[in-house]
Order: sequence, then C-alpha cells, then structure tokens
Amino acid sequence: MAPTRKLQGSSPLAFLALSVLALPAAAQDWAGPYIGANIGYVHSDFDNNIPANPGPIGDSGSAIGGIQTGYNWTSGNAVFGLEADISALDIYGQSPGGRFEEDWMGTLRFRAGTVVAQDYLIYGTVGVAWTRKSITLTGAGTDEEWEPGLALGAGVERWFGVRTSGRLELLYVDVPESTQIPGGIPAVGGSSNLIARVGVNLHF
Repeated sequence: MAPTRKLQGSSPLAFLALSVLALPAAAQDWAGPYIGANIGYVHSDFDNNIPANPGPIGDSGSAIGGIQTGYNWTSGNAVFGLEADISALDIYGQSPGGRFEEDWMGTLRFRAGTVVAQDYLIYGTVGVAWTRKSITLTGAGTDEEWEPGLALGAGVERWFGVRTSGRLELLYVDVPESTQIPGGIPAVGGSSNLIARVGVNLHF
C-alpha cells in the first residue's frame, strides 16, 4: 500500500471559503473576460500496475493552487462561459517496484449557471483536463506524459467588490489508466481526483 498524505484538518479551507463568500457584495454584470487565482486541496485515488512488484495503489492528498482565465456571456439571469486553468499539485505513491506521481493539471471547461439574489452565480462546469503524470520503475527509468480526461464540477461565485468576485468550486478530474514505458518496460497508471478550491477573479 502506498503512503497516504492527509490534510491535517480542513477547517482553514472552509473558513477561507466562508470568508470570501460573506464579504460585502456589489452586484455587477457577469459578462466579459476575467482572470484570477485559486488555492485548495486535492484527494486522489490511484491504481497502478508496475511489473514485478504490485502497486503503488491507494490514495494521496495534496495542496493545489493555480491561475484561471475565462469569458462569460449573459442572457437575462443565465450566464455561459469558457474557462481555462493551470494548477500545481503533488500527488504521489510509491512501492518497492516504483513511483507514480502527478504534478501539473490543466483544464478547459464550459460553464453554465444562473444568477440568484443579484449577487450570486451558481454554476455547473464540464470539459477536458490534462494531467502530467510520471511512472518510475526502480532501476529502469521514468516516463512522463500529459493524460487527457474528464473534468466535471460545480461552484458558487459572488461579487464582493468593484469588478472582483470570489468563488468556491468542487471539481472531479478523471485521469484514465494508460500505458507508459519507462526504461522500455510497460507500466500502467491512472487516478480519480476530487478537488475543493477557493478563488478570486478580476473582471474586465
């Protein structure tokens, strides 16, 4: 079983999310471009098949943080948009046979939602994620690749200043199992990732 790294208490992230969403609001138009940053936590369940020695299998946790940019269109209370983001993380597991790791993740997603109480945007999101994963075989070598997969989630965003909004977002990212060939030896790895993050956007 791979070593497991757990978040020591989720209260700081929850407190930050509640603080962002509780700030005084200033209703504005959601249409147009925006750019922002996010920080959060990712929990990963992975399943790998490294020859000669089983594993690593199990789960891992990591802080995650990055930047996002996007564009919104509006029609009445409906909001539609496209968003791209890139994040750094540190998911890994290892066994006597080798090591599995994910260190970068990017997504391109469609967002759709509705404005409620003038200040809040509640939305769903779906698209493609690309995750950089590496498999290392002990004594053989390392192979890296960007693996495409499904990104699916939901969130709530709220105005709290002039052209500024804060958000809480939950995201699921699937990293399909695929074969890599470190040192000329086939090995299989993939994962399922659950992400909780808060972010801030500046709108233009």
